[in-house]
Amino acid sequence: MPRTRLPDILREISAISRRHQLRIGNVFHAGDGNIHPIVLYDERDPSEVQRAIEAGRDILKACVEMGGSLTGEHGIGLEKMAEMPLIFSPEDLMVMAELRRVFDPDERSNPNKVIPTPGACVEVSTPRRQAAL
Repeated sequence: MPRTRLPDILREISAISRRHQLRIGNVFHAGDGNIHPIVLYDERDPSEVQRAIEAGRDILKACVEMGGSLTGEHGIGLEKMAEMPLIFSPEDLMVMAELRRVFDPDERSNPNKVIPTPGACVEVSTPRRQAAL
């Protein structure tokens, strides 16, 4: 996220929080523009889980629209893989997949991770638990 847009993204995250009726904490590195919004939800409530997933996607989309990226330091995980088309064209993704095959022709290195399979985006059905109940 461009540092100059931090106030804008914080306002947008607040609007996303209200829209999805979820609390979202914000932790970030103001110096380099990396934001780490923390979407709070009850994993026992399927409605809250779905709203949390949608809120996360809305935050990623807003970041890209404001000139940011999907990630600043941790890479693309399973939760963000389906959002890669927000910043990469189908051709970009194809080149990435082809390059990966050059170095991993047997697809042994983290199969089905990082680069989405064309026509089969990953859907996060349940976010990974971060703490014990």
